[in-house]
Amino acid sequence: MELQTTFIDQLTILAKDDPRVRAVWLAGSFGKGIADQFSDVDAHLLLTETALEDFRQGVRAWLEQIRPLVLFRLMFDGQMVNALTVDGLRLDLWLHTGDAADVPQGATRVLWQQEDVLRWIPAPSPQLTRDEVTRQLEWLIPEFWRCIAMLPVVWGRGERIVGVTGAMVEIQVLTDVFIAGAGVRNDRGAKARNDFLPADLRAAVESALYLPELTDDALVQLHLRLARLMQQHGPILCARWQIEYPQQIEDTALNYVRQFVDDVPLKSA
Repeated sequence: MELQTTFIDQLTILAKDDPRVRAVWLAGSFGKGIADQFSDVDAHLLLTETALEDFRQGVRAWLEQIRPLVLFRLMFDGQMVNALTVDGLRLDLWLHTGDAADVPQGATRVLWQQEDVLRWIPAPSPQLTRDEVTRQLEWLIPEFWRCIAMLPVVWGRGERIVGVTGAMVEIQVLTDVFIAGAGVRNDRGAKARNDFLPADLRAAVESALYLPELTDDALVQLHLRLARLMQQHGPILCARWQIEYPQQIEDTALNYVRQFVDDVPLKSA
């Protein structure tokens, strides 16, 4: 992690020497102490209220005192810098103002602060509450079947690239369902899922992810393998949390697919 560590050390020095900066800290995997050599740097600055606009206007040059940037974007109405250094280091830099900032315990590494400007708050539990699980499953499972119902569109139009893209969306939603159904809070972002997926469900998803060739039939079978996993495990997870499984949505999606695609190897309830 030398690349990230060197950048973080230099960021700390730069922030301490800038009178506009009142605190600098890390969130994400570096904040939690679980970073590896592939981790992004998720950094935060607390600025004086009057300095924000001036700092924002010059933040690229400020960061390039550490390393040149090949990508620089201001996002979320200028609240965050998204950048890529010439070395390939990925950086998100959040800009905050105010008298103080709240930082979660166990998920924050303070690099430097003026006295009492950072306030510690409890970190979210690694386990989801029942209400959180309910909200997620009630949104995600219908969304999965809505995506499956679009399979005839890409199949009928021969849109193989769109078909691959749609499968990636379904994989994301399916694994989100499995993680939520396990009652686990995924707080590491889109590039870290293995640790949150139950081992048997991770293996089941991975075994479904093969595409021997980019043909209409191969694409259809990929989507249907994913559908079978939801069909098998979605009702079990809903029953575990005493949530009604959206059977009608599943049936409608699969019946629609059957009108266009022969030999759908799925059995509706």
